[in-house]
Amino acid sequence: MEKELIDLGLNKQEAEIYLNLLSKESSIANTIAKETKINRSVTYSVLDSLLEKGLVTYVIRRGVKNFSASNLGALSEFIEQKKRILQDLIPKIKSIKIQNSNKSNVEVFQGTSGGIAVLKDILATGKDYLAFGEDLGFQNLGTIAEQYIRRLNESKINERFLVPEGQKVLKSKNSIVKYLPSSIKLPAITAIYGNKITISIFQKPYYIIVIQSDILAESYKSLFEYLWKLAKP
Repeated sequence: MEKELIDLGLNKQEAEIYLNLLSKESSIANTIAKETKINRSVTYSVLDSLLEKGLVTYVIRRGVKNFSASNLGALSEFIEQKKRILQDLIPKIKSIKIQNSNKSNVEVFQGTSGGIAVLKDILATGKDYLAFGEDLGFQNLGTIAEQYIRRLNESKINERFLVPEGQKVLKSKNSIVKYLPSSIKLPAITAIYGNKITISIFQKPYYIIVIQSDILAESYKSLFEYLWKLAKP
């Protein structure tokens, strides 16, 4: 449970003290410090932070503060506040990204999480896209690939895909596939959408290279259209 609380935005010491207080009706700072093995002065600082977040309350008994974990509604409100902050932040981040959209940029992702981020970006862009490469690596992603195809089916995004002859393709109802000679080796999948080019190497540990460039995207589109004319249905 400590890890989940940290994922929600608490630091390690805040999570430890909050969990300590959840297990009892109330406790004083000295006892909390001993049980969590956190320095006493640090414990006071952490309690102040949890009080500010609304996750801890206290009452004074005989001149001593007795701390308690707030009810679960306070934790829900803490999470909702994070969501509101994020909702306010997203438009500001987008405005900064728009200002920089004409600049060339290169990013490299490793692991399936990078692949998921790129697939979500394609869906979020909402524009038709082009792709070429060997589809076997993508199919090896299993449920991730299946979920993406399902989302693609639900969208109005059209896909044109070039693959070597003899390959089975995991495609959506909006996909049009054409085939290049099997002698052409395309071990990575290249996709072009908007002003972005992604080069995906779907072999462990998985690498995704994302290039944002108006000029390069247009060049890749021209290359794709040339190959599309040569390819067979």
